[in-house]
Amino acid sequence: MASIFIPVETYLHITLLLLVPAFLLLILKRKFSKNPVKLPPGPKPWPIIGNLSLIGDNPHVSFAQISKTYGPLISVRLGSQLVVVGSSPDAAAAILKTHDRELSGRHVPCVSFAREPKYNRDSIAWTFECTEEWKNFRALMKSLIASSI
Repeated sequence: MASIFIPVETYLHITLLLLVPAFLLLILKRKFSKNPVKLPPGPKPWPIIGNLSLIGDNPHVSFAQISKTYGPLISVRLGSQLVVVGSSPDAAAAILKTHDRELSGRHVPCVSFAREPKYNRDSIAWTFECTEEWKNFRALMKSLIASSI
């Protein structure tokens, strides 16, 4: 019985022939997207890890150094998550006061769901959907906290 021997290098060549065009398509898709989102300036992210390589043990110090280059309002990618950072008191006030409703969405990881479904729906901390009810409750909480200071 004759066996067919395929060298390992052939598998490597096939893998490269498939991965390189897929990677180029991904880059071209991002570069020529029809609806580019207008973001604050920030450092150019790496494809998968984003700007995580710029963030060290003290993220606040890293963000302060980045803001010296790009200004008080910066956008960074932490992995696949886009984060807009206001690094000055004026930028933070503008975010919290004037753009509160637009920026009230958030990313809730799957590990933070409450076991009781009622808590996921009624709580500002455990809910996983940013509905109008959640946004109104968040605005109420913000006004109560701001008025007590």
